[in-house]
Amino acid sequence: MLANKLRIALPDIIIKENWPLSPLCTLGVGGEAEIFVVPYSIEDMRIVFSLALDENYPVYVLGGGSNVIFPDGLLHGIVISTSNLKSIEWRTPFTVDIDAGVKLSVLLSEVRDNDLGGIEFAAGIPGTIGGAVIGNAGAGGHGVCELVDSVTTIEPNAEIITRNNNMIDYGYRRCSLSDEKRIIVSARMTFRASQHKDREIFENFMMLRSRQPHGHKNAGCTFKNPEGNSAGKLLDECGCKNLSVGDAIVSDKHANFILNRGHASSSDVIALIGECAQRVYDSTGIRLEPEIKIYGSSLSV
Repeated sequence: MLANKLRIALPDIIIKENWPLSPLCTLGVGGEAEIFVVPYSIEDMRIVFSLALDENYPVYVLGGGSNVIFPDGLLHGIVISTSNLKSIEWRTPFTVDIDAGVKLSVLLSEVRDNDLGGIEFAAGIPGTIGGAVIGNAGAGGHGVCELVDSVTTIEPNAEIITRNNNMIDYGYRRCSLSDEKRIIVSARMTFRASQHKDREIFENFMMLRSRQPHGHKNAGCTFKNPEGNSAGKLLDECGCKNLSVGDAIVSDKHANFILNRGHASSSDVIALIGECAQRVYDSTGIRLEPEIKIYGSSLSV
């Protein structure tokens, strides 16, 4: 049994069975992980990953839980948390090595405290470095990829390798390293000296974030923006605001946000995502692509 093998190989790390996932996700939905593990180091992570692959266990990586949906019931496989991978090591006054589990907000504060800039667009974006890199998180036409020098991953053969940024292909909310059998464990980033305009840019992005829905659990933007268009605008025009399934409801403030009014299930949320996407497709012919990662379920329109 994998859990027992993990306890023998790594007796000091956190290993739980049938562990509830909803408290670990910002939307507050989902069932239990068959196995839930919190490695203390990148080498621990590599060993866990290697054993899971040897046993043919599905592997799910959980960072900040801000853009993921786990299914209801028992999720077969192993959920690996990056929450203990939080090293920040400055190599030069401008370049930092940062673990995948470090929150993006922590990095932003660290950069600003060192009188550096270039990451102001990330103000208010939740999640961790690992998730930010894999989804090329950003705003205002900017993305994390602009700051990355290299990315270190655990590969499907459990080897740890580092790729320079010119070996990685990025796009809108996309990174070529995205693979359920690969784990991002750290990145090296370089920033520039702080400029007078940085404070104003930071405050503008924080103001934009303040206009997003608050007061209920949510997972951030539900859909990616189609090229040349706005997902929120399309959803609004197709009458999706206040649309609901169970306790999942589309925000009346921003149609690209789905809220949990208290007791929504994963099935409620997934059904609502599908209904919204279908309405947009029926009205416009545009297929919206989820920005939220949906584990253990398929969604097609």
